[in-house]
Amino acid sequence: MPRNQIDLVLPTGQEALRAGELRHALEQRASPGAPVRVQVDDATGLDLPPIVARLLFNILEETAAGHAVTLVPVEAEVTTQQAADLLNVSRPFLVGMIDKGLLASRMVGNQRRLPLQDVLAYKAGNRAKRRDALREMVEIDPQLGLI
Repeated sequence: MPRNQIDLVLPTGQEALRAGELRHALEQRASPGAPVRVQVDDATGLDLPPIVARLLFNILEETAAGHAVTLVPVEAEVTTQQAADLLNVSRPFLVGMIDKGLLASRMVGNQRRLPLQDVLAYKAGNRAKRRDALREMVEIDPQLGLI
């Protein structure tokens, strides 16, 4: 599979149930931030680094909830449609954001590609701005007599 491809994997009901059982079993035996030891075969046991263990727990949690899961390297590029889906906007709106210079892109043939890291950073920044605006509105409400 190419490194830049984003494939969603939707678990079956049985897979979700098994993922929940596995996550629960691992949680009972693993210490937070510590390596997780996995037994590959009768003779081989390996310690997963803490970051890999954390990713594994996250994957198992989402799979147990029946959510689609994907693993994407940070340096990956996404299409305009994939970026629009990540930002919950339409593709034409996203193209307008690119044209305004809000997001960087490069042309591959006649299609645009955006660095996934930039899209995720924009999403995080936008979320922080919304949270700040909401906090400000909550602070202003009593002054306006709305609460």
